[in-house]
Amino acid sequence: MYRQRISQQVLHGQFREYRQIADEVIARREKLGLAVPTLWAPTFGAGNEVVWELDYPDLASFERENDAFYADTEAMEQWRRLWQLVVQGSTSDELLQQAPRIA
Repeated sequence: MYRQRISQQVLHGQFREYRQIADEVIARREKLGLAVPTLWAPTFGAGNEVVWELDYPDLASFERENDAFYADTEAMEQWRRLWQLVVQGSTSDELLQQAPRIA
């Protein structure tokens, strides 16, 4: 299992607009048959932060779905609109794997 986690800070006063576009991105991912992200916001900590989490069964699925997402014109239009509402330089993107059991 792999989990992608993208965190970013939304420009102050733009959270509602960000969320509306994020919902469009999520709907597009669903229409394309891709993993559906869950959006999180810290209860305490950095203000106006949003964390996207997406789960994939394996690395090949992650790669295949990212290729499909980035190749879709409508998804990219929505994604670009969303990023106009993000504090430049605040985004981090990580890919986690389930912790292994070692001998």
